[in-house]
Amino acid sequence: MPRAFLVKKPVVATAKRNWSELPDEQRAEIYVPICLGGCPPRRDPEPALGEAPASPVSPLDMTLPPRAPPGPFLHPKGKKSFGFQRMLNRHLKCHSEVKRHRCPYCGKGFNDTFDLKRHVRTHTGVRPYKCSLCDKAFTQRCSLESHLRKIHGVAQRYGYKERRAKLYVCEECGGTADSQDAHLAHLRQRHPHSPLLAKLARKAAATPAPRPAPPRPAPPTE
Repeated sequence: MPRAFLVKKPVVATAKRNWSELPDEQRAEIYVPICLGGCPPRRDPEPALGEAPASPVSPLDMTLPPRAPPGPFLHPKGKKSFGFQRMLNRHLKCHSEVKRHRCPYCGKGFNDTFDLKRHVRTHTGVRPYKCSLCDKAFTQRCSLESHLRKIHGVAQRYGYKERRAKLYVCEECGGTADSQDAHLAHLRQRHPHSPLLAKLARKAAATPAPRPAPPRPAPPTE
């Protein structure tokens, strides 16, 4: 066979291939056509018959709605429902026959310290929640809010999980404070034998003191 028919066909390496010289049908999945005015504009699918056209969604509509309480939590007997599990647990305590907290004035028992504190105020006359529109005062915040709504037409509005400003009440004289530090300073000055101060002192005595940090080694001297 003549040497003219034994010429080896050159093979173009993939890494050195010039893709701009290949036709579109040979580029396979690597080729992505770029439309320069030739592609038709994108059109949304038309709604089906009897279906209302979708309205454009603005960025303001993408905000999430406020979360609702995870309730309701039903009472075991099915008579009441509560929005939170903690409220149901607190209510179930009133059915317990064991009364852990006793009133020092009349001996009545309670299952919750909050209920005991509210009851003791009926003996001591402490009414820390005062109405700003009249001269009435109440032992509970909810009683004051109910008074404002029914008598003065003022409704207190709070957002979901928005906590009311905490009020620290002195059960000895009825004085109030906006912070715990101010409340403790009032007790130390006016009521040094307060049960709360004695409780804090016992708690501080039972807490072990923090260990001092070990001394750092001195840097080596040359």
